[in-house]
Amino acid sequence: MVMAIRPTVPAEWRIVASCQPGSAAYNRNVCLSDLDGDVGIMLDDDIEGFYCGWAEQLLDPLEDPLVVMVSARLLRRDGQPGETCSRCRDLVTPRVEIQPAQNCVLPTAAIAFRNLGLRFDEGYRGSGFEDSDWCFQYLALDSRCKFIQSNECRLVHRNEMKSQRDNWAHNRSRFLQKWPGIPGQ
Repeated sequence: MVMAIRPTVPAEWRIVASCQPGSAAYNRNVCLSDLDGDVGIMLDDDIEGFYCGWAEQLLDPLEDPLVVMVSARLLRRDGQPGETCSRCRDLVTPRVEIQPAQNCVLPTAAIAFRNLGLRFDEGYRGSGFEDSDWCFQYLALDSRCKFIQSNECRLVHRNEMKSQRDNWAHNRSRFLQKWPGIPGQ
């Protein structure tokens, strides 16, 4: 995946990968610890279809100071919209603002984000809900923050959902305990 990304981004950009044993939250935090700027891009290991300009398209909406996170339009290999927790099927509007709720948050499989020092909660097992939690951490800092789904940046997501089924009940329970009163409960 690193070799697929390298020719599509500026040569001076650092690419950090983590394939450590452990949860998605743990691996995400390993990479966050290496981030030295105020903006970063984070990708799950099941993203593909990189092309020249994808990263810039993903970063562009961060020009708005209230935007804290931008997700690529995640597609299946057949080009159809992938299933995401944003539940947004709009493929036309260049930038769609997503209003987070319990069962509707920005998918973090391919994101650009503001580095505000937040970390993923490693109490989540495997994968699932750690990214929803992270979105709500941003909202806890500033309720005015915005989450954008970019239809300009389109990447393929194989949506492997590693270890989600086995950990769904635990992770959902942890999320609901941490974030009571979230719309959609």
